[in-house]
Amino acid sequence: MEVKTKTLAPCVQKDDMSQIYPVYKTADIIVLASPMYYWGITGQLKCAFDRLFVIAELNPNYENPQKECILLMASEGNTSDNFAPVKAFYEGLISHLGWKNLGIVYAGGNMNIGDILNKPEQLKQAEDLGKSI
Repeated sequence: MEVKTKTLAPCVQKDDMSQIYPVYKTADIIVLASPMYYWGITGQLKCAFDRLFVIAELNPNYENPQKECILLMASEGNTSDNFAPVKAFYEGLISHLGWKNLGIVYAGGNMNIGDILNKPEQLKQAEDLGKSI
């Protein structure tokens, strides 16, 4: 694929990710927001994030765009042990990408749809993080 063409459509797979690539390239902040599935982010978010590697491939040194990042995670469990695998993944990810962490909100103890509405402290923490950026 010619460099000019690859810059416009960096991935050989043609789907809606082509709408995400230009936004990702110009975004200042990336927010990873996900419910916890088996002590990690959802498979859908992981797959989408993995596909962003094509942007790094556009750089001769395979460098990713420099970003600031936030993690928002809802889960049923509400202990530090419960969030430890997600924390390790997120910290490893941003460390390898050279990104700056702007904050993490773990919203645990949410077993059913709407449970978070009864947890004003979790909602306030997310709101405060949003206001800080």
